[in-house]
Order: sequence, then C-alpha cells, then structure tokens
Amino acid sequence: MKILLVAVLCVFLGTSVLAQGVSVGDSVQYQCFCLGAEWVRGKVERVDGGNVRVRYGNMNNQVVTLPVNSPKLKTGNAARNPLETIPMTPAQRAFDNEAGKYKNAIQAFAHYYDSRYFAGNIGLPGREMWQRSMAELAELDSLCRSRYPGITDWQSPNYLREGYVDYRFGLWCEVAANRTAIEKNARVGVAASAINLGYTTENLNFGFNEPDNPLRMEVQDMIWNRERWRASKIAWLKPKYAEYGITSVPATATAEAEKRADELWKLVERGALNRSFKQPPWRDAAVESFVKNKLTAKFPGVQIIKIGLDYKTWVKRASESLVASDDYFNYYKVSYNSYKRGSVLIKIPGRPFCQMQEFVVGQSGKGMVDAGIGGSGTFMRCD
Repeated sequence: MKILLVAVLCVFLGTSVLAQGVSVGDSVQYQCFCLGAEWVRGKVERVDGGNVRVRYGNMNNQVVTLPVNSPKLKTGNAARNPLETIPMTPAQRAFDNEAGKYKNAIQAFAHYYDSRYFAGNIGLPGREMWQRSMAELAELDSLCRSRYPGITDWQSPNYLREGYVDYRFGLWCEVAANRTAIEKNARVGVAASAINLGYTTENLNFGFNEPDNPLRMEVQDMIWNRERWRASKIAWLKPKYAEYGITSVPATATAEAEKRADELWKLVERGALNRSFKQPPWRDAAVESFVKNKLTAKFPGVQIIKIGLDYKTWVKRASESLVASDDYFNYYKVSYNSYKRGSVLIKIPGRPFCQMQEFVVGQSGKGMVDAGIGGSGTFMRCD
C-alpha cells in the first residue's frame, strides 16, 4: 500500500511539474531590481505544487518562493540569455553542411525578394556569375523540395545578423523556389542602380542647392508638362534598359525624380511672394529686342514684364585653343569675343508667378548670338 501511494505521489508531482514546465535545477530569471539589474539569473531549488523556490545569489537571504506563473518570473525560453546560442536541430545542421555552398547565390538575390537583406555581388544579367547563381538556386530548390521540406531558420540570436542571409535556411528555400520571379526583379534593380536619369538629377539638385531655388527648364517641364516630360525620358531610357534584357522601362523609373520635383516646387512656392525683380542699371534696345525675340520663340505667349543689362558696354573675352607645340613652346590661337549679360522678368502662360531669368548675348562678326537665354528661372512676384 505504501509503495503504491509513493508511486502515485511521484506520478502526481511529476505531472504537476511537467505541466508547469519547471523542474529543480532549471535556470530562470527573477525580477528583483537588485544586484544592479532589473532581472537576475536564478536556479530552481524546489518545486512545491504551483510554487517554486528560486535562489539568485549565494547569501542566505537571496532566495525567494513564487507562484510558477508569477509575472516576476521568467522560465523556459523566456529565461534564456538573448546572446545564448540555441543548438541547431539535426535537420538544420545537415542542411547547413549540405547547402552552405549556395550562400553567395542567396545573398546575391535575396535583396530582390525582401529588401531587408543586403544586395550581394550579382554581376550583370546574362553574364557568367549571374548564370552560375541561377543554376545554383535551381539546385538548391531541388534539394529543399526533396530532402528538407519545411526547413526553418536557425533562430540563434548570437549568429543571426540584420541584413544577412546566414543561417536563414527557410529563407534560402523560399528564394530558390521563387528564383524566376526574383530574377526579373533583380534585372530591373540592377539596371535601375546602374542607369541614371542623365542631367535630370543635376537639374533637381541645382534647384535645391542654389539660393532662391531657381528652376531649370527641364524641372519646369517636369512640373507643368509632366506627361510630355515623362514620355520623353522613358524613350531616352528604353535603349539603356534594353542593354540589361529589359524590353519595357519600369513605370517607377521616373517616380523618385517626379517626387523630388514636387518637393522642390513647394519650396519655390513658399518663397516666391517674398521675392521681387531687381532692375539692372543699363539698357540696350538692340540686345533687349534680340532677347525678347528668342524668348518668344522658346515660350509662345510669354509676357516680357521688365528687362535690363548688367553692363553698359560690351565686355571682351579672350579664348585660347592649342594649335601646335615643340620642345620649347606651346602655340595657341587666341580668339576674342564680346558679350553682354542681363536679366529679364517674364510670365510664361500656365505657370504661377513671374520668373526672373538671366541671359548672355554674344557679339560676333555676323551679329548677336544666343550665348545663354532661357536657362533657368527664379520665381517671384510680377511687380
């Protein structure tokens, strides 16, 4: 009878302990706000029904008895040190040994599956490195399906690094399985990083960086003739994307530039009412007529509000071009030209405010020439 009672009691206690998931000798964390920390490591000394006795130091009073479900107690995985290594499962260890050779291919393409991961060295579409990586992903996909279905990432905090694919075995198999779609994204991504928008970026930067945020004419087209500008830019980009095997320019190719143009206009709009035209000191009817004709041709319907010149007389400028050289001298041809600089306040139809534009008119033996008219405009009041 006593033997039976002891056996039943052991089974009962064992079941109770197992149900609570705590047993003598387990490491736990105890919230005591002591020893310089909020949570301290402790060890279970005794389990008594729903209570546990935890020692968290060597002193006699560094022991506490708490309900096993107390919020001041962390047990099991919750009590694990965040930097403590979690052992791999047998399947993870086997996968690591067998599939580790595919890591570079995964790192190369994972970014185009999930942008949280860094882009690796992927090479150019169709080149040897690209083709080799795609072949390795096909091999990995076969391996995942045949021998490691359902494989998961190794969740060891000490080894997982943000942005890297190391030990993320579940991710590896996902990338391999979706490699065809990912390759299309990768082609676009590689092309987008290699292909810029030409002078568009420089023109936008000019507006952001210069005093009073002047808008070059391309940027003005982006704001007020966007559809036409976009069509022109897409046509310009098409042969560049074709070099990467992409027959259709992505719809997002100009999106970032268009967003920046809108942001730039908000800056211009806020400051325009605080600016006014500063009348230059000199006049020249012939030069002014020449400038007005050029502006009218460039901007049909433009209104010329005010105009003036910075120089009273033509300014002579010399330019040199190398024509020959010997052991002793370089020989240059020196050419002289003259120019006048000024500014004009204009109103272009369909655009708010007026804008001040600077101009340069050159003088040659054949008469006046356009040396810089209609390049950029600083928006301001029309008075």
